[in-house]
Amino acid sequence: MANNELSKLRILVTNDDGINSTGIKALERIANSITPDVWTVAPSVNHSGRAFSLTFESILRVDELSPRRFAVSGTPADCTYIALGEILKDRPPDLVLSGINNGSNIGDYVSFSGTVGATFAAASAGIKAIAVSQDVGPNEQMTKCPLIEHYLPNIIKKLLGFDWPQDVCMNINFPRGAVGDVCGVRIARQGRMQLKWHVDRRLDPSGSPYFWLHSDFTNRSEFDNSDIQLLEEKKMITITPLLCRHEYLDCMQDLEELFSANV
Repeated sequence: MANNELSKLRILVTNDDGINSTGIKALERIANSITPDVWTVAPSVNHSGRAFSLTFESILRVDELSPRRFAVSGTPADCTYIALGEILKDRPPDLVLSGINNGSNIGDYVSFSGTVGATFAAASAGIKAIAVSQDVGPNEQMTKCPLIEHYLPNIIKKLLGFDWPQDVCMNINFPRGAVGDVCGVRIARQGRMQLKWHVDRRLDPSGSPYFWLHSDFTNRSEFDNSDIQLLEEKKMITITPLLCRHEYLDCMQDLEELFSANV
């Protein structure tokens, strides 16, 4: 796509870490380097781990923090739909960028990523969407994104020239390290992890119990060209196309045969 065409695009920026996070500010800079028509609609607070969840049981409030920047009291997917249905209803965005997430979204972690959930919402509405995440160390917080700001603009431009399949979004993960440490860009399969979930039971000051949910992985299935292997071991930028629809076609014929007779 030529630069004069790129400059006419409308881009929506969102995330799951909240509108005041370091990552979304870097993503806004990247988007503004492509086109002047950039809008940010993001959660007012951190909504990590919310996947494609939506808010039905309570109202959503939207605060305009500055021109074209809006904070929403809801999930990342809420933000996408609020943008499409209200803030940008005069003209939908040509592209949704979600991130930059503080931590990678690879393997089984993709399934509950709010960063990815926002792109699923966009893809379900027929809009191209890209989730962007940065691998970090344990208990590490992302403070700057020089590696992503160096590589991502050209990756976006290449993807925009791609014949994008319907219902698909792109999940991009960047490795830890400096710009010179990156060993290239690879298309990656989604790796597999054996996640173990822990429920910690604790007591508040009044003696009433509350619970803290967290996870780790006991094993990871390493295979060539998985996002886990390429990102963490080979220091490559990974791109994984994800389908927002969840039907599994491979077993449909077997199921049809199973239920061909009357139950």
